[in-house]
Order: sequence, then C-alpha cells, then structure tokens
Amino acid sequence: MSIIEAKILKSVETNKLNPTILGERKWYNYFIRVTELVWNRNFHDGYLIEVYNKKYGRHLCSVTI
Repeated sequence: MSIIEAKILKSVETNKLNPTILGERKWYNYFIRVTELVWNRNFHDGYLIEVYNKKYGRHLCSVTI
C-alpha cells in the first residue's frame, strides 16, 4: 500500500474525504476523481477514487472502496 492510498483510506474513515460527492476536485496537493461503482452480479457497490498529480495530471494511484 502506498502512502497516498493510506492517506485516502484514513481520510475516508475520519470523514475528511466524502466519497459520496462524485466528480473531480482538488484534494490537498492532488487532483482526484470519484466514480460510483455499481456491479451487476454478486459484487459490492462502492467507489473508485483516482488520484492525479495536480501539476502535470499524471496518474498516481487508484483506490476502490
């Protein structure tokens, strides 16, 4: 687990990052995109959080919650 993934998971647990707010936004020094995941069969619904570098738009990591 990378440092960014740990930071996201901790922020979700402490309610500093609300995954129910969908879309793109700035978060600390990152640009994040939150997408709702809806599965057709036998999987749990959740959220996909993609983290990008704010300055260059380079993809850093993806976290599924």
